[in-house]
Amino acid sequence: MSQRDSSDIPHRLPLTRKPFGLPSLRVIRQHALAISHTDRLQSGVGRYECSVSGLRWSCEESVSFQYKFGCWEEHLERVKMLQYSPAGPLIDITVTSGRLDVVYLPHWICIDNADTQDNLAVLHIDDCGDTVEKATRVTSSHVELLEPMFSPRAVLIKLGFPVKIYCSLLIYKTNTAFLTLHVYLIPRDPGLKESMDRTEQRIGYSIIPKPHPDKSLKIRNQFVLKAHQETLEITPQKLTLRYQIPPNFYEVYAKNPDFDFKLELAQENESAPVWSCTIRQGIHFVDRFETDLIQRVSNIAEILDHLKAARVIGSEAYDAIIKQSTPQQKMRELLRGPLRSSGDKGKDIFYRILKEKEPYLCRDLESVNK
Repeated sequence: MSQRDSSDIPHRLPLTRKPFGLPSLRVIRQHALAISHTDRLQSGVGRYECSVSGLRWSCEESVSFQYKFGCWEEHLERVKMLQYSPAGPLIDITVTSGRLDVVYLPHWICIDNADTQDNLAVLHIDDCGDTVEKATRVTSSHVELLEPMFSPRAVLIKLGFPVKIYCSLLIYKTNTAFLTLHVYLIPRDPGLKESMDRTEQRIGYSIIPKPHPDKSLKIRNQFVLKAHQETLEITPQKLTLRYQIPPNFYEVYAKNPDFDFKLELAQENESAPVWSCTIRQGIHFVDRFETDLIQRVSNIAEILDHLKAARVIGSEAYDAIIKQSTPQQKMRELLRGPLRSSGDKGKDIFYRILKEKEPYLCRDLESVNK
């Protein structure tokens, strides 16, 4: 079985939308100073999936709980001593009211035969140490835990067992005249992705969202990143797919990035790519007209309200912007702070709101752009 499915759970419930015919799922994200934030979840009777973590659960009564991603780094050596390696995100769950009857821990292993399933296990971490339990019921994307006792938990795979895994390609770029990309090939670990997003944004890089590879890739194989443009420099040209913290990455550099280009990832000694994408270098409306927007946007409070509702900015950033004394200072704080960190996706949302709230300004600037 090479394709992942969700037939064992009938409904996938996003974090911020209420699906037809299902009770709503309330989520409060709390940003902390620790390596991970905490998500607080509430659900009624039913079966659910968190669209951020991939965590699934089933309950016969209303339940409230919170979870956060753990960092594998401090546990990797001990897990290797037990002859295992990570096969899913490390998740710490705490039930605050009610009861979870069944929890399904996500994994990134391609379950293509019975031997693979037999080599999966579940890690349980508590004050007494690490415990490894055999995985009993395994699906293409999850391992089931009946009446679970909670502490940090994760799915493991037997060390050295040859498997294919589902991966993510994370791409981050500089906001400078020259172009530098950091391209990561990692297991599909939402906790690791969350950590890398924060790390890259902290050093001034923004996220370029791109699709994941469709097919699973073989662990410990080497993969080559290529670009169809001679002026681009890629270092190193190949990396080994493995779980490591911090993960290694390809650096893509262009001195004068005034062209679109295609990136391709292929297994070493194979010509067919397993993934490709186009990096477009068109200057975003928000970046092109930053000075004009700082000087001319007037309906700032309402725009900030909409950005907060769309989760482009959080409460802390909202308060920092709104307390600025002049409209120009507010816009400068917004554009050069949280909006720059949010990447093109956040800028796209801002642009849509701006077109609604300041239509004449947008038309004027767009006419200059043409």
